[in-house]
Amino acid sequence: MHTPFGLPEIFKEEAKGDLKLVYEDIEYVLKVPIVNFIFRTLGHYEQFLQIGWRQIRPNMLTINIENAAEALRYPNTSFRAPTISWNRYYSKETLETIQKIIFTFNYVNTKLLIISTAWEESLGYRSIEGGKPINGLIQPGIISGLPPIKLVHIPQAPPLVQNLLIRIMKKKHAYDAASDYRALAVYPDFLDITWNHIESYIGSDEYVLAANKVKSKAIKMVHQQMPYPVSITPEFLYTMYTPREVAGIMGIISMFSSFIANLVVNGELFRKFL
Repeated sequence: MHTPFGLPEIFKEEAKGDLKLVYEDIEYVLKVPIVNFIFRTLGHYEQFLQIGWRQIRPNMLTINIENAAEALRYPNTSFRAPTISWNRYYSKETLETIQKIIFTFNYVNTKLLIISTAWEESLGYRSIEGGKPINGLIQPGIISGLPPIKLVHIPQAPPLVQNLLIRIMKKKHAYDAASDYRALAVYPDFLDITWNHIESYIGSDEYVLAANKVKSKAIKMVHQQMPYPVSITPEFLYTMYTPREVAGIMGIISMFSSFIANLVVNGELFRKFL
């Protein structure tokens, strides 16, 4: 699906055949009820996604990487969220759902950062050698109690929601709105109020430093803690794709790697409001 608002992506409900199976496995292994933006975009390069996921998958089932992802979560920031009477806007049940949505993205974003970083390192001729002792395995399967994640599609959104998401995109200098924002846009009062407080902090020196620290830690972790190798090279991709397509794949991964590091920080900011 391509929209004038951003990157072409294949949504979960549109995926068929082997791609549908990969999407389902991604949810199963990453333990969340959503196929995130990076995978939906790479769905247009299905062969890469199949092979790239096959190399990453065994790592994501180890306690090594579960612990690495945990260590990247909740970066320190001086941002203080104001106290807001959310019960004026939402019921207790709805607020609990919003809290679970924020938890879902905070849980998965650090895993996505590890995945995109490992692919980026490998495609930059810094392959992940693996060979680290396995500290144990996690139980795959979507975490119990998480709500289905609904995403607002910008072209179909009401004008106020559409304008809010476009405003976020402009502030983030992004081609599209991340899944996190599109999920929270289902609750526009929450997203509008929180973004009004967060927006001025985005791009500050402290914010940039926090995102850079998260990214630097992720690079170290993929080399120091992954038990299984990740060894995709551009030359390997040239056997399946044109040079322009390979450049497209590498560009997507590089973009998301930085994009997701920012989302890790953003998720901590949103968490502080509830």
